[in-house]
Amino acid sequence: MPDNYSIKQMDIFVGSIPFKLKEKELRAIFEKYGEVESVKIVKSKVTRQNKGFGFVSMPDEDAVRMAIHELNGTELMGREIEVSISEKKEKPQTGEKTKPKQAGKTTGNFRGIGKGYDKRNRK
Repeated sequence: MPDNYSIKQMDIFVGSIPFKLKEKELRAIFEKYGEVESVKIVKSKVTRQNKGFGFVSMPDEDAVRMAIHELNGTELMGREIEVSISEKKEKPQTGEKTKPKQAGKTTGNFRGIGKGYDKRNRK
């Protein structure tokens, strides 16, 4: 095997999945097309219910393309699923800070009239 040979893992986005679908069931669907490294269905932190989408990682690019071609738009438990290559979100580079948006309209440092807030010289 050459030194520069590496297996590149490809992530697949799977959307509109049924809320009752389990990770092992999703794995079984994709294993028909090749080796599956990992499966992750995204769940709500509050309700612990799946949010209707997940990710599947497969090492073989040909298997990924075949799975996407065959599964995109198919019906699964009464829902038409969306299958595509996952696109990674770009994180801000180190040093870049995102400024939070302020709610409402602000004018200067004046916060309103009240205890200790009225800094204007009124007579």
